Amino acid sequence: MAVNTYQPRGAEGTILHGLVRDHLETFLRDAAERTDGAGVPRFVEKEFREFLTCGVLARGFARVRCGDCAYERLVPFSCKGRGFCPSCGGRRMSEQAAHLVDEVLPRVPVRQWVLTVPHRLRYLLAWKTGSAVRCWRCTSGRSSASTAAGRVGAA
Repeated sequence: MAVNTYQPRGAEGTILHGLVRDHLETFLRDAAERTDGAGVPRFVEKEFREFLTCGVLARGFARVRCGDCAYERLVPFSCKGRGFCPSCGGRRMSEQAAHLVDEVLPRVPVRQWVLTVPHRLRYLLAWKTGSAVRCWRCTSGRSSASTAAGRVGAA
């Protein structure tokens, strides 16, 4: 039987991490110059900066220990980013999918419908998050519906 072992992902060595690390300050400065000093929204800058600390032992870690063999490993904290970090975003997506399958969706055939919103409305919905994220569930007899409005890049 093969045993899976934990492999740190080493985000600091990826091309994406290198690009953000090397060009973030220039990007932020250029964005501020092009928008009369406003720059990018604070949550965007925060997401970039936290991405740079994701998985870095110096920023914090948990020590995990095997109860059987006493082997120890340091597991660095993640940034828990929602929109930019591929590792944290992928984990969040997997957890949400598992939650929907295990807890929300009934054990019946499911159809997926995708609504594409025009660009002008996308910007409105992106800035007014209360309008953009609405979840509701209704059940009637054997049929059930679950709807979630979310945001994805300009695809």
